Order: sequence, then structure tokens, then C-alpha cells
Amino acid sequence: MYDILKNIASDNDWVFEYAPSDYQNLYNKATTEKVHLFIDPITIESRFSDSGNETQTFSGYFMLLFSSDVDEEYTTKYETYIKPLITTSTQAIKDSLLCSDLQINKFQSTEVINRFDFNLDGILVNYNITLID
Repeated sequence: MYDILKNIASDNDWVFEYAPSDYQNLYNKATTEKVHLFIDPITIESRFSDSGNETQTFSGYFMLLFSSDVDEEYTTKYETYIKPLITTSTQAIKDSLLCSDLQINKFQSTEVINRFDFNLDGILVNYNITLID
């Protein structure tokens, strides 16, 4: 899952950050024009059939974010940063995932504002995805 999300970020020229949220909070690069894809550590669940075939399910959280000004009104933040991420960036991720050997079991989005010390606004996505053989 790490490689898949990293490739999606690379293909879209997004900033990619893989780390626990306390490390993500240390992010301080001034990249205001790019989408930031921050991924929390991934949980991998393995299930085995009676014949020993393994099925892996990946779950966790990632955020799609833009750098913003802490003083902006929520409506401005929504229209400028959050709404475009909902309509374009999350769709780019869904399209990439649906074109591979993956089944999306859960893709739940929550709006976030003024996240971390660097003031990032966007979407937090809770996902659960199964690798299909």
C-alpha cells in the first residue's frame, strides 16, 4: 500500500510524507502550491483460507492537504482548499486504486483545518483496502 500511495503522489506531483502524526507535525517545507499526501503508518491484516491462501487487507489514515493561512475564514478554506481536494485529488486516488488488484472496502473522508504547526487544510481519509489475487 505504501508503494501504491507513493506512486500516486509521484504521478500527480504531490508532496509525499510517510510517518506517524507527531513526525508529520515537524513538516515545515514551504510548498504552498502543491497537494500534500501525508500517510500514517499502515496496518496490514492477513487472513488465511483453509487451503492456506493469504489475503491481505490494508487500513489506516492518510491526509490530502494544502498549506493555508490560519486567519482565513472557514468558508474560504473550504472553497479554496478542501472542496478541490474532495473533487479532484481523492478521485485521482480512487481511480488509481480501482484500476489495480485492490478492493476498496472503506474510504471515509473528514474535513480538517489548521492541521499541524504548518497550518494545513484538507481531508483526512480513513481507508480499508483488500489486495485481490
